[in-house]
Amino acid sequence: MKNFKKIALSVALTSMFAGFAATAHANADESFDATLSLLAPIDLTEVKGLDFEPTLANQNVNVVTAPTSVDAAVFTARGTANWEVKGQVVESSIVMTTGDGSDDTKKITVDTFTYGGSMDASGNAQFSSSGDLSNLRVGGTAHVQANDIAGEFRGTATFRLTYL
Repeated sequence: MKNFKKIALSVALTSMFAGFAATAHANADESFDATLSLLAPIDLTEVKGLDFEPTLANQNVNVVTAPTSVDAAVFTARGTANWEVKGQVVESSIVMTTGDGSDDTKKITVDTFTYGGSMDASGNAQFSSSGDLSNLRVGGTAHVQANDIAGEFRGTATFRLTYL
């Protein structure tokens, strides 16, 4: 009988401790830091607009201005030192018009914007250690149609520079 009591007590104690082990929880805490960088607003300035070489009317031709050309659009910027940015033309295409621009003969589409100068071909660049960034260059393609009338065509595009 003594052995039975010892076994029963042993089983009871084992069950009790097993129950405690099953419901016991371990906790650990670790602190962490939080940081925030406030970036200077980007000050973007157009130095020169995008121009295309004069072209004869009455022909279908794509007139390309490369970002390396003297006719490319050029911008300068100021921002946070050493910070990376991406430049891009917001619109995928624009329409230049002449006169009242009322019909297709008075419209020329410009697209395929390209980047160069201080930007790589994807538009990526980096501010200098003094926060300057110059020679941001944009080229594009004007699609002249044979039915376009002779005249001075103008349009507006938006160049955007964004922190990465």
